[in-house]
Amino acid sequence: MLTKRGITLCILSLMLTVYLVIALATSQGIAAEAPCTGVRISVSQNQMSQFVTPEDIDHELGGITASADSMAASAYNLKNIEQRLGTLSIIEDVNCRRLANDVIAIDVVPMIPVARVFDRNGSYYINKAGKHLQASARYQIDVPVVITDNDTLDNAGEIIPLLERIDENKTWSQLVSALKVDRNGDIFIIPSVSGHIVNIGDGNNIDDKMTRLFAFYNQVLDVKGWNYYDTISVKFANQVIGKIVPGRLRKNPVDTEGLEYEDEDIDIDIINQRDSVNVADIKPKII
Repeated sequence: MLTKRGITLCILSLMLTVYLVIALATSQGIAAEAPCTGVRISVSQNQMSQFVTPEDIDHELGGITASADSMAASAYNLKNIEQRLGTLSIIEDVNCRRLANDVIAIDVVPMIPVARVFDRNGSYYINKAGKHLQASARYQIDVPVVITDNDTLDNAGEIIPLLERIDENKTWSQLVSALKVDRNGDIFIIPSVSGHIVNIGDGNNIDDKMTRLFAFYNQVLDVKGWNYYDTISVKFANQVIGKIVPGRLRKNPVDTEGLEYEDEDIDIDIINQRDSVNVADIKPKII
């Protein structure tokens, strides 16, 4: 049975609850009616920032900054603004929020290209998510080049991580001028040194493939000449294969007669007998 003191406490608790509900509803109503005190558009800095300005974003949103004082802060559909800007090819990411002072903040990240693709239909930039930005004279960005014989780059999900791995390695990035994707999906490296291309197959086991490639460079091409092979393949495990197009005129700039080879050098007789070299025959030098 409740005492007089208990009844009093219950009544006070009920009154406090009613007060909090009314106060919350009142504050929400005031907040809903609070006028917007401004729209702040910021664009983060990257290599595409010169092509995306706060004025461009404002224009895309129909002059949102000029009309800010005529709307309540709660009237802005922030999710809709994010989705609208996010569909633009020039935009990487958008974050919209309402600040405590009733300012609408719109933070924009311009697209961050990781490669420029040339396919049968034209040229475009792609970001790490595979989003396309049509190339034009306005956008001139220094990024790796990917060439494909297909109508579009079907295996972007494989190419982009490969480009990131190449970029992380200074020696590899100096070697690779561009990547080419064949119709069957094989990936070719177009080296910055002319004379041949390198078939790496897919983007898997790239460390092992590049180790074999540089071993071949050090131990074979120094003797045969950098223009001797048309294609060097490290596609298959434990192999380096040099392919020659029949009928092509070649000149070996190195006269091997009378030369003596140390134990660490590859056996020249092996190279002269066949154009396929097992990795066991090669002892890499340190690049």
